[in-house]
This record gives sequence, C-alpha cells and structure tokens, in this order.
Amino acid sequence: MTSSVRADSNVAMEMRDGTILRADVFRPNDRGKHPAILVRTPYNKLLTVRNDLLNPTTTAFAGYAVVIQDIRGRFASEGEWKSGERQSVEGSDGYDSVEWIADQPWCDGNVGSAGGSYLASLQWIMAMENPPHLKAIAPWIGTAGPMYEQTLLAGIATLHIPVSWVPMMAVDVADRLEREGKDVSNMRRMLYQAIFNPAEVYNYLPLKDVPHFAEPEVRAIWTAMALNVVPGRDTAGNARWKYGRVNVPCFHVSGWYDLFTWAVFKNLEGMQQNGGTPRAREGQHVLVGPWTHTAQMPDAIVGEMNFGPASTAVGARIAEHQLAFFDKYLCGRGAGIPTIRYFVMGPNQWRVADAWPLPQTNWQRFFLHSQGQANTSAGDGVLNRDEPKSEPADTFIYDPHNPVPTTGGRLLAVSGMVNGPGDQSHIEKREDVMCYTTPGLKDEAEVTGPLEFHLFASTSARDTDFAVKLVDVHPDGRTYNVAEGIIRARYRRSIFEPELIDPGVVYEYTIDMGNVSQVFHRGHCIRLDVSSSNFPGFDRNMNTGNPPGEDTQGIPARQHIFHETGYTSYIDLPVQ
Repeated sequence: MTSSVRADSNVAMEMRDGTILRADVFRPNDRGKHPAILVRTPYNKLLTVRNDLLNPTTTAFAGYAVVIQDIRGRFASEGEWKSGERQSVEGSDGYDSVEWIADQPWCDGNVGSAGGSYLASLQWIMAMENPPHLKAIAPWIGTAGPMYEQTLLAGIATLHIPVSWVPMMAVDVADRLEREGKDVSNMRRMLYQAIFNPAEVYNYLPLKDVPHFAEPEVRAIWTAMALNVVPGRDTAGNARWKYGRVNVPCFHVSGWYDLFTWAVFKNLEGMQQNGGTPRAREGQHVLVGPWTHTAQMPDAIVGEMNFGPASTAVGARIAEHQLAFFDKYLCGRGAGIPTIRYFVMGPNQWRVADAWPLPQTNWQRFFLHSQGQANTSAGDGVLNRDEPKSEPADTFIYDPHNPVPTTGGRLLAVSGMVNGPGDQSHIEKREDVMCYTTPGLKDEAEVTGPLEFHLFASTSARDTDFAVKLVDVHPDGRTYNVAEGIIRARYRRSIFEPELIDPGVVYEYTIDMGNVSQVFHRGHCIRLDVSSSNFPGFDRNMNTGNPPGEDTQGIPARQHIFHETGYTSYIDLPVQ
C-alpha cells in the first residue's frame, strides 16, 4: 500500500518503428519499484478510468503502476488505425509496450495486462508474442480469436455490435481527417444519425450500401465488422485460438448475459488444456456474474431483473478478486483464489468450483413434442424427458421482412433495445415462434453449465437460420429469457466451409447456447422457444443463399421442426 498516488498524462512510449503511443500512468508516488498493469484501448484512455474491475487510482494505492494507453492511430497516439485483424501490428505494439514499462525506473519488471471486449482481444494478440516481462493477463468479456470474430456467432453477424460500434469508432476517424484539412461535415452528420437512429441502419437493405457509412474510411470499418462473416479470410494476421502460444495465467471475467460468455469458457478450457506452460495451464481463473457486456461496471439491475446486492460491484467483491489475481501472479503473495467463481441466478448466490462443467452434473435430456401446433405459447408444444415416437412436425413461415424482434438477451444496449432478461410473452404470441413447455415444476431445478440444442428441421430455402431461447416461465405468465443460440444453415457442419442446403431435406442442427447458472423455482416451467430470427440482435437471413449484405429483397421460407423417431429434437440440461 502507498499513501499517495502520482498521475502523469500523455506519457510517450516509442514503438520499434518510431511511432509514439501515449499513455496515462497512475503509480505510487514514491521512489520504489512496483509491478505494473497495462491497459491498451482504442476507446480513449480518458474514458477507461471508470472501471469497477480495475480502477487505476485504487489499484495504484494498492501498490501497482497502471498504464492506460491509446493504441496506434487512436486519440492521443500516433500512427494509423484500421479495423479488422492486425495481429502483426498490435502484437508488436503490445510486446514493445510491455518491455517499455518493464524498463522504467518505477517498475520492478513484473507486468500484467487487463481490459475487456476489444481490449481483451488486444491482450490475447499481445500474449501470443510472448514479451519476456509479461507475467499475467486479465481478458474480460472477449474472445481469443480474430477481432472481427467478435461480431459473429455460428456464422451470423451479431448486427447490434457493428451498428453501435462502427459510428462510435468512426468519430475519432472524422476528427483525424478534419485535422488533416478535410471536410467531414457530412460524415459527422451521418454518423450522429446512425448513433441516435440505429433502426435506420439495421433496417436498411442491402446492408452493404447503408448510406450512413458511405464515406470510404467508414465503409471499410462497416464492411470488416458487419459483412466479413467468413472466418479464416485473414491469414497472416489470424489469431484464432492459438492457446499454445500463450505462456501466462489468465483471469477471465464474463456475465451470463454477456455476448461472449461462450468464449470465456472456451478460453478457460483451451488454456487449461493447451496453454504454453504448466504455469499458464494451472493459472486459469473465471469470474462470471449475472451481468451483460457492461460487466466492467456491474449493477444489480440487469434488463428487467434485480439480482440483489450480491451482484453489484461491491457485493461481488469484483475488484478484490481482480487484485488477488495480480497479487498472486505478479507479486507472488496472497492466498489461493478459486478456479471458478460463478453467480447462480434465482437464489442470487455466489459459488465456487474447481472445474467446468461441474463434476456432479446430472445431464438430463428433454425432448420436443407436439401434435403439430406448437405455434405460440398457447399451442400444444411440450418439453419433457419422454422420447418422441410418431408425431407430426410443427410448421411456420419465416418472413425475413417480418423477423422476430430481439427482446433482451446477450447484446449491446443499442438505442431502443434492452439487454439482459426481458419478458418474452409478447414474442411468444407470434405464429412463427414455436413454444415447447414443461409442466409446472414440483421441485426447484438448478441448471448450471453449457447448453446445446439439437434440432431436426427442414426448410423450403437454400439457406436459412434457426434460433432458440431457454425461457423461465413464471406462474403469473411472465416469461424471461435465460440463454439463447442461433445457427445459419450453411454453417451447420463447419464455420470454415459453408455449404448451402437442399430444400425439403431434414438436417440436424447443433446450436450452441453458451453457459448459464439458473434455478427454475417450484411452480415455474422450463420452455424452449424455436424460431428463425432474432433481429436486430442477429442479422436476418434473407433465405436466398446470397452472401451477407447483398439482398434488397428476401424470400419467405416454410420451416418444419421435427420430433419423431429418428428425428428427435432435444436439449441436454446440466442439472445440479
């Protein structure tokens, strides 16, 4: 601990090519040497100070130097920034930044890093370069894959991300162009129009021609983030899941309603099995609460739910656990910290575990049933543990010009939309939403672990989507989304090798629904909602088979959901 803190702004950090990146440095105001934590951000270092996971002033008082840096080409830093994957540049800049910090007279040579979302990807890219003085990373709410992959799920663009992200990033682009003497008045007008009226963007067809992003510098960002949906296009810069190149412990943070809850547990497993050193494989830790993508500033109220005082930043002791991680791996002190610390929604309690899925998990298979009329929550769809034999398929029409509207879920809070849990009852009145519901539960059921839905379906189209939600049905009729998933038919076998389907043929679709910890209380029901859209949370499939963003006009598709011998659609629930 220290009695006072020193803050220096816009400290110049020279990279190997001579480019100057600038950082704000918070550190103990003394002559000692201290461990350091690097935060690299594209979002303006001045805005990164507000962070419940790693407040720079509080962390400096705890004896750390905190270095918050604008990455190349952003805000106070020199150079050029481009959207998409730039591992060769971000990797070398990250390496040079770590080594620059380690060489400062106020650093003891032990450097860690922290940050969420885009900042998490930057850490993974940096860690794969193995700077000698990097000892631990804390990638929150993000993936270890390419940056553009953060806008994907099963080959589908999570449209709400680029709709909100592109204009936010482009504001700094406009500022730089204006400093170069260019007239950016129209660019600014269209960007602010996109920020305050996002529906104009996501409803526009074709998506590739959205007029709000017509300027070449902005169009490049939009194309990379919204339309570049085929993984593997980037070759030399592709950072996809190369865990064996990461040699340091990690502190993974997420929320059950975060965009990347699936990635955080994938990162945990990947590092435990394939991390580059024993220290890395053994030093993996997860903290996951009931939060959305704003987990860096958690609050008890998420969507339409209040998860109680234990879920707040203070109640979760979130900063305390982050510091304990750095104390252990940068300083070699402190008590042991749990491998997994997770929040159970319902009783709203924290628990710890040594492995994921939990070793005591009782996997229970629940099958879809109906007599062909599962349309809407008033239909005859049933979810139970009896394997179906001979039952008629459920049929609905998916019209891409009238998609199922996104209501809550794992999304950014784009203007007019609420993320987290939201009442689905109005959505479940639509004829294109199939509802399969258990009887009222006689005892509470805790579902904790990964979710995967196996669906047998056919369509009249050459390509289409299938979406699913796990829903908690309350006795008073309210229904709240717990988890969700979606898949694009052309990616049913491989996200790397798209393959259009034959109309009318029954295919099996395996839909990853991420991870969850939820108690369904006595008297509640468990429901699966199956449809073909969740828009604008996800880009709508126009059912044409054309590349994303090309279509002005979509084609309605007739969908069949099967539940019979040989085509048993089901979900395996990890019951505790």
